[in-house]
Amino acid sequence: MTEAKVNDRTTFNISISYLIQIIIAIAAFVYGYASISEHIDNNSREIKNIRGNQSNYIFPDIRMLEQKVIILEKEVLVLQKEIEFYKKEIQKIQKSNE
Repeated sequence: MTEAKVNDRTTFNISISYLIQIIIAIAAFVYGYASISEHIDNNSREIKNIRGNQSNYIFPDIRMLEQKVIILEKEVLVLQKEIEFYKKEIQKIQKSNE
């Protein structure tokens, strides 16, 4: 048996159809890898944007709504007290008219 020596005169025989199939397979793998890599990058950017928007927009809105709710609750308490006061005044007026 002779050993295969690789040098500058070494030749390699392959049919054109196999060469085309190999090139197509490599191109498909490269395209698939690039597509997956692009999706991963897009998802990463979206996550960063969502996190950035979450702290900038969602939380301040919630805080503002909570403050408005607190203000409205205070106003409701004041109105309830006023209603109680006016009911007592009406009752006093009704008793004095009897």
